[in-house]
Amino acid sequence: MSGLNQAQRRLLQTAVTLLGVIVPWLIFTSLLYLVSLYNYLLFHSLAELFSIAVAVAVFMLASNTRRFTETDFLFFIGASYLFAGLIDLFHTLTYKGMGVLPGEDANLPTQLWIAARYLQSLSFLAAVLLIRRKLDHRLLLGVMSIVTILLLAAIAAGVFPDCYVNGLTPFKKVSEYIISLIFAAAAVRLGREADVFNSRVHALIRLSLVFTIAAELTFTFYVDVYGLSNFLGHIFKILAIYYIYKSVIETGLNQPFDLLFHGMKKRELELESSHKLLQEIATRDQLTGLPNRLLFETRLTHTLEKAQRNNYSDRKSIVQVILMDVDDFKSINDRLGHLGGDEVLREIGGRLRAEIRESDTVARWGGDEFTCILEDLPGSEAAEHMAQKILRAMLKPVQVQGQEIKITVSLGYSLFPLHSEKQETLLHYADVALYRAKETKRDFRAYDESMGPWDRSAT
Repeated sequence: MSGLNQAQRRLLQTAVTLLGVIVPWLIFTSLLYLVSLYNYLLFHSLAELFSIAVAVAVFMLASNTRRFTETDFLFFIGASYLFAGLIDLFHTLTYKGMGVLPGEDANLPTQLWIAARYLQSLSFLAAVLLIRRKLDHRLLLGVMSIVTILLLAAIAAGVFPDCYVNGLTPFKKVSEYIISLIFAAAAVRLGREADVFNSRVHALIRLSLVFTIAAELTFTFYVDVYGLSNFLGHIFKILAIYYIYKSVIETGLNQPFDLLFHGMKKRELELESSHKLLQEIATRDQLTGLPNRLLFETRLTHTLEKAQRNNYSDRKSIVQVILMDVDDFKSINDRLGHLGGDEVLREIGGRLRAEIRESDTVARWGGDEFTCILEDLPGSEAAEHMAQKILRAMLKPVQVQGQEIKITVSLGYSLFPLHSEKQETLLHYADVALYRAKETKRDFRAYDESMGPWDRSAT
C-alpha cells in the first residue's frame, strides 16, 4: 500500500471493510439456504427462534436499565419486540408442517405473522413519536398485554381477516405494504431525532428498519410458504433483528455509556463548552480580545513563580512588567466618537500582540491602558530594547473612519527581581514609571529608586 495515495488507500480500506461484512453474511446465508433445502421447517424454526431470543434479550436489557435512561424509547421498542415475539412463537409452532397444533392450514401462521407485524410497526412508530417523553411502564405493559390478547383472541375466534387461502389474500398483501409504510415513517421520524442516541446506535436502528421493510415487501409475493421469496424474507428479518442486537444489546453491554448515558454525555459536553465560554468572557477583554486584568494578574503570578524557581537554580531570569497608555486619548474620543476610539484601542492591542513573543502576555488593563509581561529577558538592556521596539510600532498613523490618526503613547516598566520580587510592588513601580514618563514628556521610563513611592491618586 506504500505506492498508493491517501484517497486510494482510503478506498481500498473501505473495500476491505465491506468485504469483511459482506463475505461472512454470504457464507451464513448460503449455509441457511442449504439448511432450508434439507429441511425448511428447521430453517424457519431457527430463524424465528433467533428473532424471538433477541426480542426477549432487548426487552430484558431495556427493562433493567430504564432507570438510567432519560428516554423510554428503548423500553418501548423492547416491550413491542417482546409481545411481537410472543405472537411469533405461536406463528412458529403453528407453521405448516410443524404438527404441534392440529391442522395443516397455512392461514393461521400467516395471520399470526401479520398480527405481530402490525403490533411491532405501530409500537415502533409510537415509540419514535414519544421518544422524548417519560412513560408509565406498567401502563405501557398493560396496554401491550391487552392488545396482544385481543389480537390472539380475534384470530382464534375467526374474526381476524384471512391471510392465506390457496395463496396470499389481498388483505395480507395490502397489510404488508401498510406495515412497510409505518416502519418507513418511523425511520424518517427517527432521522429527526439524531441527537437522542450515539450516532452509531442511531445508524444501526435505522439500518434494522431498512431490512425490516425489505422483509415485509418480500413477503408480499411468495406463493409457497416453503418458497424462495419466503426464505429471503426470513433472511431480511434475521438481518433486521441482528442490527437491533448490535445497536441495543451489544452496545449496551460493551459500550453502555454510548447507549444509556448519551444524553448525559451530551449535556456534559454542552456544560463544558458553556464553562469555557464563560471563562473566556470572564478573562478576555471584549473589545480587543486580549486578556483582561484578571487573566493578566493570574499569568503574572505564574510567571514570577517560574522566574523565582529559575533563580533558585542559578538560572538568571528577568521579567519585565510594562504599563502603557495612549496620550490624550480623551481628545481622540471627542474627535472620532467612542466607536472611533474603540477602533484605535483595537489597533493598538493588535500592534502590541505582534511585537512580543508567543510566550509573553499583552493585556488590556482598562480604559486606554495596556500591560505586558515579558519573560526570561537576558538583562536590563533587553528590557529597554523591548520598550523602544513597542514604541516604534506605535509611530505608524492609525486609519480610522477614513481618517489618518497619529497617536503617541507613554510607557513605564519595572523589572523582576531587580526592582522587586513582589507582584503588587512591580505593578506599582511600573505605574510610577509610566506617570514619570508623562510628567517628563519622555516616551518611556524604567523605574528607579529616585522616583520614590509615588501615588497616582494624588495627581
